[in-house]
This record gives sequence, C-alpha cells and structure tokens, in this order.
Amino acid sequence: MDVTKMPAPGTGSASAPSSAPEQGAQPPARMAAIADRADIRPLDIPAALQILLAEVRASFELQAIAMGADAGAAAESETQAARVLLQLVLQALPDETASSPEWNAPENVTAWGAAQMRVDAALQAGLDRAVSAVTAWRDVPASVVDATKETRTLVFAILGDDPQNPIWLRPEWAGLAPRFERFWRRRRFVRRHLTDPDYSSGSFDDNEPRS
Repeated sequence: MDVTKMPAPGTGSASAPSSAPEQGAQPPARMAAIADRADIRPLDIPAALQILLAEVRASFELQAIAMGADAGAAAESETQAARVLLQLVLQALPDETASSPEWNAPENVTAWGAAQMRVDAALQAGLDRAVSAVTAWRDVPASVVDATKETRTLVFAILGDDPQNPIWLRPEWAGLAPRFERFWRRRRFVRRHLTDPDYSSGSFDDNEPRS
C-alpha cells in the first residue's frame, strides 16, 4: 500500500482506518483501576487489625524507631493486636532489659525519656491513621470499626500505668506483666527526674512509691 496516497487526518473518506480506540473502549490502566475497586470487599476484624498493625509499623519506620522480632506478628482479635503493639513499644525503648547503675546517669535518663516520647507519638499517629482508614473503608461493618477503636483504647489503657487492669489476669499476658511493671517504674523515675531537679537518688528501677 502506498502511504503517500493516504488522506491526511481530518480530510479522508469514511472508509479510512482510524487510529482512535473504538467507542466505549477503556485504556488498560483505567480498566485495571476499575477492576481493583470492584475487588474491594468489606473488611472483617482480622483484616482491619492487620491495617492497624501495618499503620503503626509504618509510623515507627517513619520516625526511624527500631522494631524487634515481633514486628511482623499478626492478630485475630483486639487483645492479640494490643499485645503485639505493646511488645513493639517495649522493644523500641533503649536497653529494655538493662539494670546496670549507669541508668542513673542524667544523659541516660534523658535519652530514655526522649525515646519514650517518640514511641508514644508514633504509636498515637499510627493508631489514629488506622482508625481513620478503617472508618473510611467502603461498606465497613460497625463492629469492625469498633474493634479497631477498642484496640486503640486498650493499648493506651495498659500504657497508662494500671496494674489492676483485668487484662493481666489472662494467662497469655502473664509474661508481659513484669516487663510493664519495669516500664512503669522507669517512666515514673524519668518524669520525676525531669520535673524535680533535686530528685536524683535511688536506682532507675527502684520500687519507689507511686506519686
């Protein structure tokens, strides 16, 4: 076929082939996007909790907060998700199992307090983003939204220094109880150290009376 005899665009006959897609056809990228949206199904609780865990991990990564071996754990219930998150908090703090006298050094106390504040902020941001994402999901059941909110509430209730929380009566939580007693003592020590310049006696892990 002699291409020199083909009509110019817009001036040819009706029988000339057209380079435009057929009417009603969609570009491949558009079709893929439609297929993706069509495949989105309502969330169940385990899937929503996976979003919650993923958002917190992303928040930790954004703040360059190290995560331990439990970072990839999954959860099927609110209490399981809360336990995973609380383990991440403990593992993210400096030398969580250390008990040497150097912990009383002002620079160590200050560093631990700063790290704890960064972890708290990252945890809060991740949980809030997760709840927002789940709430905005298409056709999400109310029970699923409630589960993510209850997980967030449970995490902060435990972080709030409450040894009377019924969660500690569960056998699967027994291993975390001593670690949180230690965490609470350290946090109280740091707060008193930072707010009271004269408070410098005792060990970082002393069982000082509650204020």
